[in-house]
Amino acid sequence: MSRIQRTHLQCYYVSIVSMLLMLLLSFTLENWLKVEVTPLFLAAVVFMSWYGGLFLGLVATVLATVGKDYFFNLPLYSVPPLNWTDVCNLIIFSLVALFISSIHSELHTARPKPDVELEKLKVSHFHLLETINEGICIFNTEGQTEYVNPRLAQMLGYSTEHLSDRSIFDFINHQARLEIEQWLEQENHKHPQTKQRFEWRLQNQDQSGIWVSVSISPMLNQQGELSGAIAILTDITERKQIEAALRHSEAIAKARAEELETIMETVPVSVWIAHDPQCHYMSANRTAYEMMRMPPGSVMTATPASGEYPFPFKIQKNGQDIPLTELAMQRAGLTGQEVEAEFEFVFSDHDIRYIYGKATPLRDTDGHVRGVIGAFMDVTERQQAEAERQKLMSLLQQKQEWLDLAQKSAKIGSFYWEVPANVNVWSQELETIYGLKPGEFGGTYQDWAKFVHPDDLMNAEAELHRCINLGETEYFTDFRIIWQDGSIHWLQSRARILYDDAGQPCRMVGVNIDISERKQVEEALRQSEARLRQLLQSSIIGIIEVELDTITFANDAFLKMVGYSQEDVLARKLNWQAMTPPEYNEIDQAKVEEVLTSGVCIPFEKEYIRKDGSRVPIMLGAARLTSGPSTWVCFILDLTERKQAQAALQESELMFRTLANTTPQMFWITQPDGFHEYFNQRWYDYTGGTLEKAQGEGWLAILHPDDVQRTIECWYGCLQTGKDYEIEYRLRRADGEYRWHLGRAIPLKNKNGQILKWFGSCTDIHDQKLAIEERADAWEKERKARIELEQANRMKDDFLAIVSHELRSPLNPILGWAKLLKTRKLDQIKTKQALEVIERNAKLQARLIEDLLDVSRILRGKLSLNTCTVDLVNTIEAALETVRLAAEAKSIDIYTELATNECKVEGDPNRLQQVVWNLLTNAVKFTPEGGRVEVRLEKIGAWAQIQVSDTGKGITPDFLPYVFERFRQADEGTTRKFGGLGLGLAIVRHLVELHGGSVQVTSPGEGLGATFSVKLPLIATYQVDNDYRLPDCTPNIQGLRILIVDDDADTLELLTFILEQHGVAVQAVTSASAALEAIAQNKPDLLLSDIGMPEMDGYMLIQQIRASEAASITKLPAIALTAFAGESNSQKIISAGFQRHLTKPVEPSELAAVIANLIQI
Repeated sequence: MSRIQRTHLQCYYVSIVSMLLMLLLSFTLENWLKVEVTPLFLAAVVFMSWYGGLFLGLVATVLATVGKDYFFNLPLYSVPPLNWTDVCNLIIFSLVALFISSIHSELHTARPKPDVELEKLKVSHFHLLETINEGICIFNTEGQTEYVNPRLAQMLGYSTEHLSDRSIFDFINHQARLEIEQWLEQENHKHPQTKQRFEWRLQNQDQSGIWVSVSISPMLNQQGELSGAIAILTDITERKQIEAALRHSEAIAKARAEELETIMETVPVSVWIAHDPQCHYMSANRTAYEMMRMPPGSVMTATPASGEYPFPFKIQKNGQDIPLTELAMQRAGLTGQEVEAEFEFVFSDHDIRYIYGKATPLRDTDGHVRGVIGAFMDVTERQQAEAERQKLMSLLQQKQEWLDLAQKSAKIGSFYWEVPANVNVWSQELETIYGLKPGEFGGTYQDWAKFVHPDDLMNAEAELHRCINLGETEYFTDFRIIWQDGSIHWLQSRARILYDDAGQPCRMVGVNIDISERKQVEEALRQSEARLRQLLQSSIIGIIEVELDTITFANDAFLKMVGYSQEDVLARKLNWQAMTPPEYNEIDQAKVEEVLTSGVCIPFEKEYIRKDGSRVPIMLGAARLTSGPSTWVCFILDLTERKQAQAALQESELMFRTLANTTPQMFWITQPDGFHEYFNQRWYDYTGGTLEKAQGEGWLAILHPDDVQRTIECWYGCLQTGKDYEIEYRLRRADGEYRWHLGRAIPLKNKNGQILKWFGSCTDIHDQKLAIEERADAWEKERKARIELEQANRMKDDFLAIVSHELRSPLNPILGWAKLLKTRKLDQIKTKQALEVIERNAKLQARLIEDLLDVSRILRGKLSLNTCTVDLVNTIEAALETVRLAAEAKSIDIYTELATNECKVEGDPNRLQQVVWNLLTNAVKFTPEGGRVEVRLEKIGAWAQIQVSDTGKGITPDFLPYVFERFRQADEGTTRKFGGLGLGLAIVRHLVELHGGSVQVTSPGEGLGATFSVKLPLIATYQVDNDYRLPDCTPNIQGLRILIVDDDADTLELLTFILEQHGVAVQAVTSASAALEAIAQNKPDLLLSDIGMPEMDGYMLIQQIRASEAASITKLPAIALTAFAGESNSQKIISAGFQRHLTKPVEPSELAAVIANLIQI
């Protein structure tokens, strides 16, 4: 039993209580029995030292000494003065108490050592039992549990407290109880005891039960008798489940095998099983033998060892025998793959059966082929049915083609619409009707609705909803559609609506028919009917319908003409022959024959006898109706007023012609529709034509070609509005000369405002016109000249101001830093900075001057190109290098995307580089810090496109048209942020156009950047043998002897220094005469001469040198150095005798390159 651990507080508490009890007992014994209390106090010390050890014994000794002396020595309840006797008694008592305490302390310390070791061992075993993954149970011989570990409690679903002191028989079945009782009985009578294993099914808390493997070992007491047992329980539920599953699977497999064997015998499919990959040993079902027409079991191999053919029939494919090794079963066994095959069994009676099947390899657990199983079917009937189906499909396809052809010719397209899924399938003909390409239709109802005319879509949908609501199956409507090109077409839709069992529409099948032509015909018919009704309602023309000789219909105009009424017509009292005077019988008979022959007769004049006996002159035309040969319709025009007017007209016409032919103007008359029917004699005299040529629209032939269109518009406009006509145009005279005429015409109207005639004249105004035009031209020229002069003066002033600003601006830092350098007070860093500023601004001035000269060449048409084959990639990269430092200074990211394939053009490499440099400079200048510039080069067909884009200032839409104009800037005020002359982009456009290209600019707006696009024509690949490439290294001119001539000492000193830096031996002179003397003394390798010099200029110098070299084979290489940069100066320099020329200021690298190039020549 383990030693009880006590706290210090408990020890003190027990010590005090013990002493108090001892005091109380001592008082009692002393008062009642008069017993000496000293042994009692010693007993208390003994108890406390045994209970709490040495320390507590010491405490008890002190308390006992004080208590005994205070309560039991005289005087009582006080501390008396000590005498030797008392001191001896106290010392003896204390020593005895201390001795007893020490002895107990030693015993107390020595005795627990084995107990501690045992306790540690028990704790380890206890910890092992608590953490082990197996269930542990300790029970006595009666089956009562003495210990259960947490794992067993977990397995049974209980807590350890719930399992303690319970019988193990509560958790096992009857059979297990008998087994354990029998084992306990055997263990009581057997020595030595042995372990035993059982497998039990325990009942856990949720009554589901678990299987455990139990290992029981006996436990003996100190006498060696059986006191109980310890059981170790392992959960084998999962193993039991797997074993049960395996037994179940084996049973199922056995049943499946029996079922498979039954199926093989009953299935109507031939099944073969080969028990080896070579198909030496075979088994087959009954259906297979029936298919082969052989008794069951007669064929046990498909590949006999003897090589004999095992079947009484032939196995063929398309009439060719199939070797045994090529049969499906054998191929599957050899290749290890599934084989699908079709072949024929050809029997001796020439009966052929078509067989189809598959053979699949069987594999063992290692994946090796151990056999083959094959299933084959007699598909002879299917083959025959397939052949019949193919025949029917061919016939169906032919009929479909006929249907498609019929639909195409009749402009009919079919459709199929699945309503719930909204899937609309159109035929190709229907897509054509809707103006679509095959497969272009989207396939939904909404895609169809987009084509329907907005005015017709609602009606078409309403008709569809009406049919669905009423449950009708036939849908019929007309509507218009709008093609993608905007044209409108009429369609007629005829369809059948199909419904499901719930009465909801499920699909719609029908056709659309293009009825545009029919609609056009109907519209024409409607217009014709409208015109006919209008004609019938007219009071001018009489219309009658005649059947034989009787008038069966007459309009009011005819009845008014002859004096009869509608009652007379209804009574059939009107006979057209009775109304005709006898003298017209002959012509009437001729016209009747004409109608019977041709169906119509040409209108002719005759008379009718009115009801009152008077005669009315008429014009009659007739036509036979289709309803019968004796039914006609006649149109009668009353000529009474016309006849009366003809007489008056003849007299008036005579007077008019006389007056018209005597007027000096050309006079003409037209009908209300503008048909010219009369010209006076003056017209014929001027034009030299005839009435036949000028009649109708013939007069237009003598109009000047430039005046025809506006004359027609003016003339026909007046015909429609009835306004007076007045126009000036040129008419061709008979001799071919065009002369200006004033054409005027006014309409003659009746009292109703209707135009009867147009009367017009043409008056010759040629001389006046020329005088007016001359005055107008002179005034317009003067006005334009004045405007151009004012604009030129304004642009000149603006330009001079800009030039002054741009030239003076760089001079300020140049002069400022130059003066500071002269003081020699700058350190090395500031000196370097000063030189860089001076160089940068000097280059800026040189660029400004070069731009001015380029513009001057452009204005005079003197800008020329030195063309060669140019690789644009090299050109762009060279331009990028010149602006890279400026971009880096503003933290601008330059992104390039250059074509990997060759982009080569025919052009001037320097000018093309100038184009790219100008665009890049502008992009960097107008892009703020941290911006981005993109450069792209790509091929677009036969063109190379260079694009420079930036994220900078952008261009307003108002200024975009003027970007490439000279001297134009978006910001021209004194507060402008960006400098420049406004020439760069004008030069870019001109240079690009000289190369046969184009340049464009786009910008989303101000602050959104801009994109410049340059297009240049590419050259064929065979033309690019000699590509121009920019020099990529410093030329070597070391050791040359060069004579420099310049009257400007500063320039002379600079050139000398530059060349000496390249290792050149320089001889510098300040005049041409000194140069001639130097050449005579020691001829140099090259001459570098200024042009503008006093007394003898560079032209005179080179001419004398060339004259002296007339008899010499070698010529002195000469380079001109001039500040005159015009194109004419360049030509003059070359023609004078120089081979090259350079424009001041000179770039050191360019000077060295030109010298090296010339010396190589």
